[in-house]
Amino acid sequence: MAIRPHRLLLPLALALTIPLLATACATSSQDSAAKPPVLQHIHQLSFTEPEQLLIGSHDGVYATGMQAGTVTLLGDVAFDAMGMTAQGSTVLVSGHPGANNHDAFAGPHIGLVRHTPEAGWEAVSLSGSTDFHILQSTPADPNLVIGVPSDRPVLLRSTNAGSTWAEGSPLNARDLSIDSVDPTLLAATTPDGVLVSHDAGTTFEPLAGAPLLFLIAADPTRAGGLVGIDQQGALWLGSAEADASWATAGTVTGAAAALTVNGNGVIAVADDSGVATTSDGGKSWAVLVPAA
Repeated sequence: MAIRPHRLLLPLALALTIPLLATACATSSQDSAAKPPVLQHIHQLSFTEPEQLLIGSHDGVYATGMQAGTVTLLGDVAFDAMGMTAQGSTVLVSGHPGANNHDAFAGPHIGLVRHTPEAGWEAVSLSGSTDFHILQSTPADPNLVIGVPSDRPVLLRSTNAGSTWAEGSPLNARDLSIDSVDPTLLAATTPDGVLVSHDAGTTFEPLAGAPLLFLIAADPTRAGGLVGIDQQGALWLGSAEADASWATAGTVTGAAAALTVNGNGVIAVADDSGVATTSDGGKSWAVLVPAA
C-alpha cells in the first residue's frame, strides 16, 4: 500500500538525552539554547562519517567527534528526535515538535525531515501523521529508507529517499539494521528473537543460532556482520548467516538505549555511562559524552 507524503514545515534544531528504552517521551519544556545539553532519553546514534557521531535525543540531534569534548547542536530548533539515520552528510529524522518550537514542525508527529549542510532542515514526507521510532538507511542504496512507526507493528519502506512509502512485512521490532553492502539484507530484534530478511523487508524469518538481542547494528567491516546487545547488557558479535557463531565481547554500562558501528568497526553505544565507543570489540570503552 503506497502512502502519500504530506507537506511539512521547515526549520528545526536539536539537543540530547538518554532513555533506557527507545519509547516516546513527553515534550521537553527546557530551552536547550539557554542551558547545556542534558544526557537523558537518547533514542538513536548514527555516524555521518567515521569521525563524527550524531546523537538523536529528546531535545534534538547533537554531533560529536571521536574525542571527548564539545557537542554541537545540528540546526537551530529543539525537538524530540526519535528515529534517526545518516547517509553521509544527509540526516533523516522523525519524532515530535519541541515545546518551544511548535511552529517549526507539524504536530503531533513531524513525519520524516531531512538535514543537509546546503539546505538545513526541510520536510520530506508524512508531516503531522507519522512518528518513526526506528529509521535505517544503507550506503549500498542511498534511495532505500526503512522504518517502523510508533502506531503499528509494520515495516515501512521507501525506495526514493523517503518521499513516498509502502508497507512491507508486519514487524514488531525493537531495533533494525540494513547491511552496508547488500541492501536486501535486513535484521530485526523482536521479543521472539532475531529475524532476518533477504528481500528488503517483504518477508522475515528467524535467524537460527542468534542470541536474544535488544539492539542490533550492521558491521560494515564484515560481510553480513552484525553487532548486538542483549537485555543484560552483553555485547555480541555475529553474522546474518543462519547458525553462524556468535561471541560475547564485553558488556555495556547499565541499560543500553542505542547502538551503531562505523566503517572502521568502531562501536558506539548510549548507555548509563553516557555515549561511549570501543575500537577493540568491547574490551575497552571511551566515554565521549558523559551522562549527567
